[in-house]
Amino acid sequence: MLSKIFKGLFLFAIVLIIGTIGFTIAFNYTVLDAFFMTIITVTTVGFGEVQPLDESGKLFTIFLLLISIVAYGYLVTTISEFFSNEILAQAYRAKKK
Repeated sequence: MLSKIFKGLFLFAIVLIIGTIGFTIAFNYTVLDAFFMTIITVTTVGFGEVQPLDESGKLFTIFLLLISIVAYGYLVTTISEFFSNEILAQAYRAKKK
């Protein structure tokens, strides 16, 4: 089960890396600005762009948002499954005694 959690964390980290590299290379953002844009996109804060985005920037942001929802959903699901299984196992052990 822990391997699934690490897989989820790895996928989420990959999304952050893809976003940061994408904003840096394609839109000439600094690494900090690119990471900031990635974080506000992934967390759906919607704070606003560092620089106005053209159509390709908007499409990249939409792509980033969609893949981040999938990665975040997988991560939350595996963590929830881990804790619910642990709670059920503890309840079973307590009942068994």
